[in-house]
Amino acid sequence: MRTPLKSKAKTQPETVAEDENIGSRSVRRALDILELMLQRGEPITVAQIVTELSIPKSTAYELVRTLSESDYLAPSGRGSGLFLGRKLFELGMAYRGHVDLLRDGSRIAEQLRDETGETVQLSVLDNDLMMVLLKEEGVRPLRIISKVGSRVPVNWAAAGRLLVSDMDDKALAKLLSSTVQPSPTGRAATDVKKLITQIRKFRKQGYATELNETNEHAGCVAAPVIDVSGHCIAALSVVAPEQRLTRPNRDYLIERVMNAAENLSRRLA
Repeated sequence: MRTPLKSKAKTQPETVAEDENIGSRSVRRALDILELMLQRGEPITVAQIVTELSIPKSTAYELVRTLSESDYLAPSGRGSGLFLGRKLFELGMAYRGHVDLLRDGSRIAEQLRDETGETVQLSVLDNDLMMVLLKEEGVRPLRIISKVGSRVPVNWAAAGRLLVSDMDDKALAKLLSSTVQPSPTGRAATDVKKLITQIRKFRKQGYATELNETNEHAGCVAAPVIDVSGHCIAALSVVAPEQRLTRPNRDYLIERVMNAAENLSRRLA
């Protein structure tokens, strides 16, 4: 009497594997359609897709429908052909922006490091955390060491608070409520309302600061990198020991990081 139950249990992994194979094949075929259009450089019909890629007609129509509904494909405006849609243009522009950010950001971060002697970081928002995209190591004694690719909650860093400064209060409260954590020193703010007030202030004044909030006896000053739409897409920061973050040196670092961020923003426009 238990045989059917055993049989059912055995077939479950096979069913999952089969579903995964079908899903992978569909993704591959969708990519093949996009690559075919890219290669040809002109609109094509569903019939041509079927012939060129040797896929069932019903599958081709279903894939074209899905891609069209998501704006990855669009009518060419000339006959019945289809061509690449606006979503692919948006992805391409996002990729280009990322490449430009790395290329130009590296040059400006190096220049800022040479001007200040301190460690310079370029950070972005990644899965609701601040990620160090690139850095230039400082040359002065007692320099602060950081790692490219490291991720921390946005409430830990001045740059992190700038990276979320375009969000409205509701979205910002939701993000902070799910990501805020006590910092290693225990000095970073964790109260969501206080953080939102601080974030608004930092964005309005054009720079952010923190001292001893993440690292003992160290802090940083940061400025937002703004794209053509006015959104903060990255943040430049200068990280230094606390003795070099007192006035007038702190004011000098703020001025230099703001100038560097404005320069990078102009290059990306």
